[in-house]
Amino acid sequence: MIKLTTRFFALFVIFTCFEVISKTPTAKVQTKSFAELPAKLEVYKKAVFSTYDLKLLPNLKALEQEAKALDNKKVQAEAMLLIALLQRLYGDYRESLILKQGALDIAIELAEPAFLINVYLSIIRLELSLERNKQAAEKMQSIDILINQLPKNSHLISRVYLWKARLFFAQESYLQASYIIDEALKKENMSKKVYIDLLIEKVKVKLKLGKFGIAQELLNQINQVNQGSQIQHTQLVIKVLQAEAYLQAGMFAKAILMAQDGLQSTFHTRFLEEQAQLQYTLASSFAQIQDYQWAHLYLKRYAFTQKALDLQKRNNKLLQLEARFDFDQQRQQLSLLEKDNALKEQKITQQMQAIENTALLQQRVILIVVLLFTLLFFMYWRWQNKRTLKMLEQQVAQRTQELAIRNKQLQALSYTDSLTGAYNRHFLFTHIDEYLPTEILTESTIMCLIDIDFFKRVNDTYGHSAGDTVLKSFVTVLKQTIRQNDVIIRWGGEEFLLLMPNISRDSAAEILERIRVNIETYEFIDNDINIPITASFGFTSYPLHRSVALLDWEQTIELADVCLYMSKNGGRNAWVGVTEANIENTLSAEEIVNGTKQLIEQGKLKVISNREDILSTVIN
Repeated sequence: MIKLTTRFFALFVIFTCFEVISKTPTAKVQTKSFAELPAKLEVYKKAVFSTYDLKLLPNLKALEQEAKALDNKKVQAEAMLLIALLQRLYGDYRESLILKQGALDIAIELAEPAFLINVYLSIIRLELSLERNKQAAEKMQSIDILINQLPKNSHLISRVYLWKARLFFAQESYLQASYIIDEALKKENMSKKVYIDLLIEKVKVKLKLGKFGIAQELLNQINQVNQGSQIQHTQLVIKVLQAEAYLQAGMFAKAILMAQDGLQSTFHTRFLEEQAQLQYTLASSFAQIQDYQWAHLYLKRYAFTQKALDLQKRNNKLLQLEARFDFDQQRQQLSLLEKDNALKEQKITQQMQAIENTALLQQRVILIVVLLFTLLFFMYWRWQNKRTLKMLEQQVAQRTQELAIRNKQLQALSYTDSLTGAYNRHFLFTHIDEYLPTEILTESTIMCLIDIDFFKRVNDTYGHSAGDTVLKSFVTVLKQTIRQNDVIIRWGGEEFLLLMPNISRDSAAEILERIRVNIETYEFIDNDINIPITASFGFTSYPLHRSVALLDWEQTIELADVCLYMSKNGGRNAWVGVTEANIENTLSAEEIVNGTKQLIEQGKLKVISNREDILSTVIN
């Protein structure tokens, strides 16, 4: 009763003091606090982007409430964005989206273009994390309207270009992403972080396009610029890309070392996406050096991490966040318990010494008994040894056969696109030499890029499930039409590469026309709905000249991509091909690819197509 009365008296005194203080003039204090808010925000902002530490969350929430009380809406909104960023990184996507929507409402009320763009970019980051590319594209359209109100030298412009590139990358439009990045790098007044992020995005694009040599040069440039940086996430991303570049270049040992180094820094962190990428790189690298046991182990870890990422995006992790808040308190309680246990351990140590002495005597007796039993079982072991050895030999032979089958399955998995069953880029880089002519003969290898027309419209209209069905049926049609020794490779998204070795240019044109007609007339059906599909083709022959090596196979594919653009620009559902060159060796490969149209007009490149209107447009 006395304790209860004392508590009520203490509460009464505190309430009275608070009431007296609240009636005291505080205009000067409020003015000082209002002026200090932006500086405090900058401190927390640097801490968040350098560590992404969840312990900053209570301080940020306190800053938000303080800004709200002082009616500093801009600081309040930026604090909300930082809180949302941390909650997104730890899986609470729903609360993160609510906070960012609240910040957007404040930004719209303030009507400051630069601040509103920052909020939109933050929302785009979240939408891309949730793989909601359509919603992210809608936000980017709003930014395109606002960006005209910024000064030409605004640092925000390069940041907007960065997120445009990331959006195109998420949509698998790698050439558009590359173009946006190149344009952004020309901008002035760019921060070091944005410059490094742009270079990182460019490396990702080059790796997707299989240009690992250029990617390696960019990584070296990034390492020079990023020296001395303490941002853990940036350093981890660089290691992920470096490991992938080594893998594409066939430097599997370096890829393994780099990936393992990066993987060490992902333990006990929230960077699950990078962890999954490193595990997949390790699985692929070990598969390449035929160490299938480690490849299988890292493939299982990759599947487990990927599953954890999916669960993280679907479920609310608020209870885990609260558990992290209680961690420090639990650690203090454990410290007190450890002190108590230290005294108990002293007593236990004394008891253990006595027990050890007794155990030593028992061990000696047991040792003598074991020696006797060993002598008895030795003869029995020799008798059993021959029979056991024979059984082991049979088991080893059986397991060796099983391992050989699994190794073949794992190798096929590394060469095959999981959705369509077609080969992937890894297969092309490994086996391309097998499909190139060794001598310049009348027959050559045809390299054809095939792109499904208006495929994005299929996904938007019928859904991504229908898009997957179309891709699988599309490959089926191709396989039914091509020759037995032709190869289909999924080049990226809805784009495929068709290799046709040992074929004349005229025969290749006939096959491509049959493919075009078969695709146009084939019934692509999903959920009893017929989806009309056509495709555009661009191809060229390797070698392009019968006596002079003008282009290598990668440059030949780039020229085929130019032909694909001509067929799409001419109305789609068509094929365009460059079959022969009458060019001297004075022109470089880059001049040939970039000046294709001019060379066609000059008659130095022979072009064919199934449509006369496209030919007349190209030649004229």
